[in-house]
Amino acid sequence: MAHFPDNAGTPVSSRQLANARVVDIAGTPAAITSLQQGDEGMQAWIRLSDGMQVLVPVSLLAVQPDGSYRLPFQFRSASAEAAASEASASSAHQGGQMRFPVMEEELQVDKQLVDTGRGVRLHKTVSEHTEKIEQRLMHDELVVEHVPLGRVVSGEAPQSRYEGNTLVVPVLEEVLVVQKQLVLKEEVRITRKQRPVDAAQEVSLRSEQVRVERFDEGTSKPLTPPAGRPH
Repeated sequence: MAHFPDNAGTPVSSRQLANARVVDIAGTPAAITSLQQGDEGMQAWIRLSDGMQVLVPVSLLAVQPDGSYRLPFQFRSASAEAAASEASASSAHQGGQMRFPVMEEELQVDKQLVDTGRGVRLHKTVSEHTEKIEQRLMHDELVVEHVPLGRVVSGEAPQSRYEGNTLVVPVLEEVLVVQKQLVLKEEVRITRKQRPVDAAQEVSLRSEQVRVERFDEGTSKPLTPPAGRPH
C-alpha cells in the first residue's frame, strides 16, 4: 500500500484518501474520486457537488481532526491562483514544488417534468367473461373396514398402529366367561356284610292219624306214629 506525506509531514495511505471528504478554505465540500501518479508526485482528483473535478497534489491535503482533508485555496474564487501561490510559498520550507489546480468544466444533463396543459381522461369499465379452468385436485377419502378377529388378548392391550397408509385401531371388549367343570364332590362306598338274624314265624303243619280197629278184641285203639314223622 502506497503512503504519501501530507503538508503536516504525516504519512497518508491511498486507502485513507479513497472517497475521503475534502473542504476548501471557504468550507465548500468535495470528495476524492481517484488518485494518479504525476511527474512530481501523487495527485488526487477531487469532485465537487456540481460535478466539477479538480486535480490537486496530495501534498496540499491537510488532515483535519474529524478525518477530513483541507485545501489551502478556494475552489470557486477568482483569486484561486493567488491562494495556490501562497500555499506554495508556505510549503517551500519542505523543498516541494506545488502544482496549480487545473479546472475543468463538465456538462451535466438533467431532465424535469413539465406540465404541457394537456391531459388524458381515463374511463375504466369492468367486463366479465367465463373461463373454464381445469386443475387436478387431491381429495382424501377414508375407507373403514371391519375385520373380525375374536381372539383372546393375553397381557397388555394392543395399541393403534400404522401399516403403510392404513391406521389399524384395535377394538376391545370385555366378555363374561362362564366355565363348566366336573368336580368329584364325594365317594359313596357300599360294603356287603352278612350277620345272623333270628326270625320267629308260625307255620301250619299237617299230620295224619290212623286208627286201627281190631275186630278180635272188640275194641279199637288208635295207632300213633312217632313224633316228627308225618304219614
